[in-house]
Amino acid sequence: METRNSELPIAYAAGELDAAAAAAFERHLEICPACQELANAQRAVWEAMDAWEAPPVSADFDQRLYRRIRREEAQPTWWERFLRLAVPLPLRQVVPLAATACLLLVAGLMVQDRHTAPPLRSAPAIVQVDQVENTLDDLDLLRQFNAADTASPAAAQHSDTM
Repeated sequence: METRNSELPIAYAAGELDAAAAAAFERHLEICPACQELANAQRAVWEAMDAWEAPPVSADFDQRLYRRIRREEAQPTWWERFLRLAVPLPLRQVVPLAATACLLLVAGLMVQDRHTAPPLRSAPAIVQVDQVENTLDDLDLLRQFNAADTASPAAAQHSDTM
């Protein structure tokens, strides 16, 4: 069975296929054991879900639920208990403000860092006149070699034809 068509056996077991598609899939089930196994497993799941009945809700369910919610809200979380023990009352009022100030400071530094100008390029190195002359002489020599190389094949070809 192909994984891209795995929703077809599920839809078949759920009864979501129209009559023509269901008939075509039933013909396929006769020749494909993998699809047949998946369809049977899905059918068993749907039948079990249809047979299951939820237990009735007791009459005082809402009252018990709301009482439990109030009890849970009244109990402090672990970090609230830690703060009560570790931090005196005046500092407890300052901690959220300090945390907010730190976050704003970090955000400001991040924004400022994006808007800083790129670093200036360093000044070019001082070039010696002798180095420039030597480099130009070397380039001129290379051009002469290049001209000699391009001219020599033509001359050699001309001498071969004679």
